[in-house]
Amino acid sequence: MGLQKWMVLLGVIYGGIAMAEQKSVTMSKEFVSHLGQDCTLTDGYVCLNPEEDDFLRPSDNRKLVPGPYLQAWPVAYKDFLGIEELNDSQKQLKHYRIGFTEDANHYIIHFGGLMLPHIVDGKPTGVMGVTYGLSMKYWIDKKSLKVKKRLFYK
Repeated sequence: MGLQKWMVLLGVIYGGIAMAEQKSVTMSKEFVSHLGQDCTLTDGYVCLNPEEDDFLRPSDNRKLVPGPYLQAWPVAYKDFLGIEELNDSQKQLKHYRIGFTEDANHYIIHFGGLMLPHIVDGKPTGVMGVTYGLSMKYWIDKKSLKVKKRLFYK
C-alpha cells in the first residue's frame, strides 16, 4: 500500500476515534447536567461520604482553611463568575474543588474542575480525563486584594 493510502487510512481511523471520544464527552456532560444529587461531589461525580467532624481526624476528607485566605475568596469568585467562556451551569461550584495557598505577596486560589464520569449504558463506570468546568488559578495581592494574575489550565 502506498504512503498516500496509509495516510488516508490513518486519517479515517483518527477521525473515527476523535468522533467516538467527542460522543463520550457529550454523553458525560449530558449525564452530569441532569444529576439531581445534593451532595459534595468528587472526580467522576461521585458523592463524598463525610461525617460532620471528619476534619478532626488524620484521614480527613475536609481541610481547615486559614481565615486570611477567605479574604481573597470573594475577589476570585467574582472574577470567576464574570468569565464569558463558561456557561451558567459551568459556573456552579459543585463542578470544582477549590484550593487555597499563598506565596510571599499573594493568596493563591485554585479552581480545579472535577473530572467527568465515563458513561457506559447510561451509568458511570470510571473517570474521564476531561472536566465539565474550566480549571484555573488566581493570584490575589495580599495588600490590595486585587487579582494580579489568572491562569487557565487545559
